[in-house]
Formats: sequence, structure tokens, C-alpha cells
Amino acid sequence: MAEAHAFGFNDSTRRLPDEAESRIPPAAQIGDSLAVGSSAIGQGRVLATPLEMATVAATIADRGVRARPRLLATLPVSLSRVTSPQIAGEVRAMMLAVVREGTATSVQIPGVQIAAKTGTAELHGGLNEEDGTTAPSDPQNDDAWIVAFPAVSNPNLAVAVMLVGAGAGRTSAAPIARALLQSALSEPIA
Repeated sequence: MAEAHAFGFNDSTRRLPDEAESRIPPAAQIGDSLAVGSSAIGQGRVLATPLEMATVAATIADRGVRARPRLLATLPVSLSRVTSPQIAGEVRAMMLAVVREGTATSVQIPGVQIAAKTGTAELHGGLNEEDGTTAPSDPQNDDAWIVAFPAVSNPNLAVAVMLVGAGAGRTSAAPIARALLQSALSEPIA
């Protein structure tokens, strides 16, 4: 839980107006083994904002160093190491593989190495714990997610896209992330 907090989860300190808190419940509040498994993949009572997930991606891009989000570039940057460069490098390598041959191939940009991770958060349906039945799959019951960054030596860009009720991250969110990255990469970034 300490590492999740270092990444910004369960941090009630607000730096931005109306900033929502990203939360992971304490282990004692998660529940049975099915709930633990659901929490491990970001389901159940785990809540993550797009800002939080963009910050997580940026932290991996910056070799495990997290910059707290701020509203104005003129405000001081608060940096903290949240994971080792080795762990960040391993996660980065897995995110590169997701773009090369996994669920984020549609984020590929010719001439630019992109690292990404897609996600699909179930809102409704799935396994009914009372009777063990499974509800039929409906894309409107899923939030589509993706986080991505250009895998360059001096990263200065990370994006997160979350679309409510839009199906799978690979089909709905990934094309938007690609367009955002292409647009940002075509403009000089200060």
C-alpha cells in the first residue's frame, strides 16, 4: 500500500481545483479472494482518475521519479522517487511490448517508440457472486482506458484516456491516445 500511496493513490492533498482522489481500499476492506483479485487489476472499489493514471505513466517514463501534478508550469515541481529505475524500466519494457504486439498496437506511430497499457474497467455485469452466473457482455458496461508515453531519453509527455461506457481500451481509447500523442509530438514541447 505504501508504494500505491507514493504513486499518488489515497493522497487527500489537493493541488488542483476540484481534484478527485484516486483510491485503493485497505486490505482489510477489500473482501474475499475474488475481491482481492478484482482489486489487483483495478476493479472492485479501486478508483483512479485519468490525471492519476497519466501521472503513473509519466513516473514510469521518468525512471520511477514522480512529479506531483500542478496547474501552472510556473509553480515549483515537487519530485519524489516512488520506485527504482530498474522496476520502472521493467514496466516500461512491458508497456513497449503492449504496443509492439499486444492490445495497444493501434497506438504505434512510425518513427516513434511508444509505451502504453490499455485497460477495460467493468462497470456492470460480469460474475454474479450470488448465483455464479455471468451477465452478457455489453461494451456500454465497460470504461475504456489507456495510458501512453513516447519512450524517449528525456520524456516530457504522457497521456491518459478514459471513456465511460465505451467498451475496450484497445478499440475505443487507443486511437484517441494516438491522435493526442501525434498532435503533441508535432508541436514543440516546452
